[in-house]
Amino acid sequence: MKISWNGLGSLVITGKPVEGEVTLVTNPYQNETGLRFPRTLKASIVVSSHDSIESDNFEVIEGELHNTKPFAVRYAGEFEVRGIFVTGISAPLKDKTPHTIYRFDLEGISIGFLGAIDRPLTNQEIERLGSIDILAVPSGGGDVLDAKGASEVVSQVEPRMVIPTYVNTKGLKKESSDVEGICKELSCAREDVSTLKIKKSALPAEDMQIVVLSRS
Repeated sequence: MKISWNGLGSLVITGKPVEGEVTLVTNPYQNETGLRFPRTLKASIVVSSHDSIESDNFEVIEGELHNTKPFAVRYAGEFEVRGIFVTGISAPLKDKTPHTIYRFDLEGISIGFLGAIDRPLTNQEIERLGSIDILAVPSGGGDVLDAKGASEVVSQVEPRMVIPTYVNTKGLKKESSDVEGICKELSCAREDVSTLKIKKSALPAEDMQIVVLSRS
């Protein structure tokens, strides 16, 4: 499996759950954010956590299969596309704005994607997420969790790996804190890579690890 980061809450997750590569993209953003979204992405699934210019640019992504569009997920529910299982869980923001967090299952690895969450998770949300191997958590502050809040949510979920999202990125119009904040809060082993390449057998067995992805 490969995971890369486009900035904000947009991840590109590629794996081979059945036959051939399958790609899932999270929170594709509009260029009005200050970041230019890649124009060559192809995917079989695109998910969005909430209605925002930071997560609703579905049109720019083409389907992986000839003459298709990606399967779009915007709300809670259970879905399966080409061997990737997606579980959407309703998790409104503090101001009750509709918002969805997700669990993805492929290649025997579970990935939790918390979108633009701005509060601790409820017991019901934690139960729905289940056991998570890799957790993508916003930590840049402002209208999402800050580093301290993100570290508290990490403690709730207890993943084996953490990927910070919504951290400061060159060109981003809104103010966000850099990734050092959550790294300091978590105080665990850190790996900086452009793309995370991981197999189930290579996940940390005991100590949690933070993976800092550079923007693709």
